[in-house]
Amino acid sequence: MNDSSLPLTCNDDGTWSLNCLGMLCPVPVIKTGRAIRLVPIGDLLTVVADDPGVELDLQDWCSANRQEMVGCQIESGVFTTRIRRSR
Repeated sequence: MNDSSLPLTCNDDGTWSLNCLGMLCPVPVIKTGRAIRLVPIGDLLTVVADDPGVELDLQDWCSANRQEMVGCQIESGVFTTRIRRSR
């Protein structure tokens, strides 16, 4: 998969969004890894996913890749995870 196939958008406020709805592990983590390389250092990436394991998976991914997980919220089975690109 090339980076142009990522469901990644830059929002008007300068944050980035990655839509991983309907994707199961490990796809959201793989796409997050690809997307974070396109996000400028210091910017926020919001990952939206409905895989029940995504919160823990992204916590582990952030720790292993030295990125900052700013927070994760769940509403109606949808996880919204904010990651700040640290490096």
